[in-house]
Amino acid sequence: MKPKVYLSWNPLEWEQGILRKVLGDHTVVSWPSLEPEGYRDAEVALIVGAPSFLGSMELLRFIQVRSAGVEPGVLELAWARGVPVASSKGCNARAVAEMAFALLLALEKRVTLQDRKLKSGEWVPYARETLVGDLEGKTMVILGFGGIGREVARIAEAFGIRVVPVASRERQEGKWRVLGVDKLVEVVRDADYLVVTLPLTPRTRRLVGREVLFSMKSTAFLVNVGRGEVVDEEALYEALATGRIAGAGLDVWWRYPPDPSAPSPRGVHRLENVVATAHKGGWTRLSLERCLRFSAENVKRFLLGVEPLNLIRPGSGTSAAGCELWLVV
Repeated sequence: MKPKVYLSWNPLEWEQGILRKVLGDHTVVSWPSLEPEGYRDAEVALIVGAPSFLGSMELLRFIQVRSAGVEPGVLELAWARGVPVASSKGCNARAVAEMAFALLLALEKRVTLQDRKLKSGEWVPYARETLVGDLEGKTMVILGFGGIGREVARIAEAFGIRVVPVASRERQEGKWRVLGVDKLVEVVRDADYLVVTLPLTPRTRRLVGREVLFSMKSTAFLVNVGRGEVVDEEALYEALATGRIAGAGLDVWWRYPPDPSAPSPRGVHRLENVVATAHKGGWTRLSLERCLRFSAENVKRFLLGVEPLNLIRPGSGTSAAGCELWLVV
């Protein structure tokens, strides 16, 4: 009897094509609009988010998450039942790194400010106070040196930016000398940019707090494409509102819809020196294709009896509050 894989979403035609190509004719693939109750006899769940049907999958043997992040509820269910769960970490690294630079360029070149003024009929004059910034010759601290952090570093070099990687522990990684997180306060003092690419774990929550933010230069920018709660919201609001730092570009937030206080209960997104986007860094067609293809190939590995990639194991440095290992960033 063919093993059954149940999706948590209704796939588009191009998505179905990828699944057919990778999983072939030896696997039954089903989804809600095709078979609403089809999860009941499925052995594998290929999901986004935290679908409610997971708890009713009595034959469940493997969970593959299509995104880089895994919802805490999924981890709790999987670990309680002894079901392996894997993420698609790394599949959208390039796209998220590009978003970091979209935010950074918007800040340095004052794109959103100029756009608003021109649309309101005001020409921005050529004056010293309207100068836009340069990226060349600047220093960038990258907090988190996993797949996204390394992509940010490669792009930064092309702009002529000096890169200072910071992660959980000091190490040499190729040509990069990665500093330990204990050096963060020290290195941000000379940084023009602090780019956060960390996942959220108990160790990273509010890692970028008042001490870090108030050690930065008044001309420096913060860019966060990791997770919102890695940055202390109240401390960031204070740093931005008082001019302790020049601005921030944020693609990740502290709250998400349908929470009425989303995206920032404190109102960070409303500040004039903030460029805000709705967590769309990895939301590109190429990233979606890469993540789905990786997910399908990882499911195939499992069905063939080969250990899947990106397994998240209990007791290995993460918890249900986070989705990736602190030690790999």
